[in-house]
Amino acid sequence: MMNNKSFFKSYAGKYVPALGYYIHILNPTANVKINFKGIAIGDGLCDPEMMVGGYPDFLYQIGMVDENQRLFLQEQTDLAIKYIQEEKWIAAFEEPLDQEYFGSFLSLSEVRKSIHVGNLTFHDGSEVEKHLLSDVMKTVKPWLAVLMDNYRVLIYSGQLDIIVAAPLTERFLPTVPWSKVEEYKKAERIVWKVTPADTEVAGYVRVAGEFSQVIVRGGGHILPYDQPERSYAMIDRFIRKCKDLNC
Repeated sequence: MMNNKSFFKSYAGKYVPALGYYIHILNPTANVKINFKGIAIGDGLCDPEMMVGGYPDFLYQIGMVDENQRLFLQEQTDLAIKYIQEEKWIAAFEEPLDQEYFGSFLSLSEVRKSIHVGNLTFHDGSEVEKHLLSDVMKTVKPWLAVLMDNYRVLIYSGQLDIIVAAPLTERFLPTVPWSKVEEYKKAERIVWKVTPADTEVAGYVRVAGEFSQVIVRGGGHILPYDQPERSYAMIDRFIRKCKDLNC
């Protein structure tokens, strides 16, 4: 939305901040102004170097790996961080080869028959992904800091997300170099509900200045699919500037 309407961008932990920062830089001299008001980032891998280091303890604490597996994960995340620091972006992102089995599996005739896809071509998205691999493990933290100092920003996580877990977001947010980072660190965590009469807690929110961090209960990585009502309420209240998402 442009001109007299507000413009918000949502989702994508790398590309929404990048697009927002691009608008911020070009808007002052652009022929067509965008009435840019803010961004919302869902389960975003904004700062891989800081975030990936939290995986071993997180997965161990929720019981998905044992102590030996945790130590192996620690070795792998340490290696990924080393590659990031050396700017070996693709090496930092690469997965074990045994994670690529599903393409061959889906090509088996008996599998195709059982899932009723006939001779349709299977597209795994890799053609697009391969052009983005060198960007995935780069940070957008400096750009995010600029946006947090100039616009309204919402960063939200599904409580049950494993892919980009809430504790990983908690891990990187205190390191964002924006003007109210100390206020954020001291902010009280507030319970919010979809309606005041609800017995169910919808989630938790922390606010500092124009920045809100939200964790939505019962949601995974694809939050609008898991918790559509809570997701809608969260985004609607963020846009309407509801204090602590309670209004």
